[in-house]
Amino acid sequence: MIVVIDGPAGSGKSTVARALGRREGLTYLDTGAMYRCVTLAALERGVDPSDACALGALARSVTIAFGPAAEPGGAPTVLLDGRDVTSAIRTAEVDSNVSAVSGVPAVREAMVAQQRAVGAAGDVVAEGRDMGTVVFPDADVKVFLSADAAARARRRTMEREGTDPRTPGAEVRDLALYERICRDILARDAGDEAHAVGALRCADDAVRLDSTSMTADEVVDAVASLVDGARERAAAEAAPKDAPEEAPKAEPEPAPASEAGEGAGKAAKSAKAAGGDAPMRPFHNTWDDYYDHGMAEFPLPSRMVYSAACAVVYGFTRLYWPWRFEDAEPLMEELERRDKGTVVVMNHVSMVEPVICVVMFWRHGLRIRPVFKKEFNRSDLTRWVFTRVGGIPVDRGTADLKAVRRAKRAIQRGESVLIYPEGTRIRDDDGTADIHGGFALIARMAKTDVTPMAVVGARDVTPEGKRLPRPHRVFFKVGRPLRFGALGVKGRREQLDAMERRAMDRVWELRAELRREHPGEW
Repeated sequence: MIVVIDGPAGSGKSTVARALGRREGLTYLDTGAMYRCVTLAALERGVDPSDACALGALARSVTIAFGPAAEPGGAPTVLLDGRDVTSAIRTAEVDSNVSAVSGVPAVREAMVAQQRAVGAAGDVVAEGRDMGTVVFPDADVKVFLSADAAARARRRTMEREGTDPRTPGAEVRDLALYERICRDILARDAGDEAHAVGALRCADDAVRLDSTSMTADEVVDAVASLVDGARERAAAEAAPKDAPEEAPKAEPEPAPASEAGEGAGKAAKSAKAAGGDAPMRPFHNTWDDYYDHGMAEFPLPSRMVYSAACAVVYGFTRLYWPWRFEDAEPLMEELERRDKGTVVVMNHVSMVEPVICVVMFWRHGLRIRPVFKKEFNRSDLTRWVFTRVGGIPVDRGTADLKAVRRAKRAIQRGESVLIYPEGTRIRDDDGTADIHGGFALIARMAKTDVTPMAVVGARDVTPEGKRLPRPHRVFFKVGRPLRFGALGVKGRREQLDAMERRAMDRVWELRAELRREHPGEW
């Protein structure tokens, strides 16, 4: 569950997000504090807020962390390079500079990467100005919280004075401070809305709430009801669809042509927004249509091209790179029987093994969708090829929630997903590379297992210094699927970590077994 609350400064986003996190068991991600930390570091180190290059380097170098609140119900402790800056980042000087600093693209890139990494673990409530439009565009619940400038200035002034704005009868004592904060808020609003990157904007699918005349508890209740609704929808989607069919309903009277056309257009737009519900057309589909739909729903021409290409590639690879899968039949038989796919993870040494995996699954009447790095989409030719074979693009180095959700839906449709956690081709003979996490999260969200697999021989298809592939035998070994319930670990995050470690350890064990069985193959 990912909940985002966007809105202008002083609208109560932080207060609501903290309270909602406590009530719903969500991790509170104070994104505004992260930008304030960078601003504070810039002011302390004499970095000019207009020097974009220096600010970007600073944002990448600082370490920002959150600790427990100093008192129950309070804001979490904010640590900048290990130092408590909870109070230091809330000064007027930081207020007047944070908008300019947060508008620097390099600063936002560094912070967004950290925010998405936290969001990838799920169960997060995040607040800011572009959470629903940029950072978490696929959030389960989106809220845009606003209030008039006078109300926001009053709340912030009283907080500076040490008074709880929610106290009945409480009023501002320092009118000069109030007027200065009001001017700062108006200037901040104008700056936030004018940013070229991450501008303050209400997402099209966000629910607007005006907190001017609402108490914090009333706002929290309203957002909590949205969270409950999202959970009910998710539970309904996950429930088995074996309920008895309803009796057919009488057909409505046909609408006038103009109304029918308008209604059809609205229905198509709604289905498109739902992500893959609208049927694909024979031609002229978008790239996203292919990413969001099941391969069985691809247009007939695309499916014909796919089958013909797989037949040709299957025959060619069997002759030119005689390949063999060891212990694959149990997996194929299990996948043929069940209605969910699996997450296949393996080592990556060349572009040969994903091709062979795709045609091997095709040969068994199954579909496997490779997850590929987004950089391949720079060429329309490679993008066309990857869409037709069911590829799912991922933005490496970030918590790409769109890719995660696409992979999840594919598995729930019965397709498997092929992931290379090493992130790139590894030509190290003996070592193990750092892995890019995320495959365990996909498996957990799809309620499926992770299947380790290893390959040797594929690296020698294209030796160092050679461009053209040469004939060579390629060997694969398939491990038994790993299931979360068999890990012996409790706790969501602990299970994810354990699955990633055990799956990759098993991949490297399978690789070692293949090398013992086939000496000299890499």
